[in-house]
Amino acid sequence: MYILVVSSSLDPNSRSRTLAQLCVAELEGQHIGVKYVDLAEYDVPNFDNDTIYHTEQYRQLHQLTQGAAGIVLCSPVYNWGCCSELKKYIEYVGSTPPDGSLTGALFDKVITFVCSAGLPHSYMASSALSASLSLDFKCIINPYQVYVHDRHWVNNTLSDERWPRLRKSMFVMAELCQLLSARTYQSHWEI
Repeated sequence: MYILVVSSSLDPNSRSRTLAQLCVAELEGQHIGVKYVDLAEYDVPNFDNDTIYHTEQYRQLHQLTQGAAGIVLCSPVYNWGCCSELKKYIEYVGSTPPDGSLTGALFDKVITFVCSAGLPHSYMASSALSASLSLDFKCIINPYQVYVHDRHWVNNTLSDERWPRLRKSMFVMAELCQLLSARTYQSHWEI
């Protein structure tokens, strides 16, 4: 079992990337298998429901996502929502090629959102994606999301105030993944 941590920011000085790396370290500290993807290193083409299925980026991201018990989705918050690169990743790995050779890789995954924002007002930024992942892919959403804004950083280090939430969120993520690994159902496209 491994948990996939996805950093979706394209900003070279991204705080959400820093949070993603802290999540990796926290999960590894719990002796949980972790794989890390930084979407800034993938140069993911726009989703077109056609040629993307023949790209190396699609194959790699789909395979990593399919094999994960859960996914930590790390995103900056722009315009009261998660970034477009994260949505593009979800469209990529969640889609099924027209030839049916693969199925969406997000079904039944445990999902944790980790968001970095400028102000405290956007704490519900992941709500739309949470609903979509829950309804479309039957994902289990970790209720202990991590929301960090500018006031939670001291000299580019996460403040003592937010560390307990990050730790608890990763603990709950690992526990949910372990408990749900024995489930007997498998979801697919259905209403």
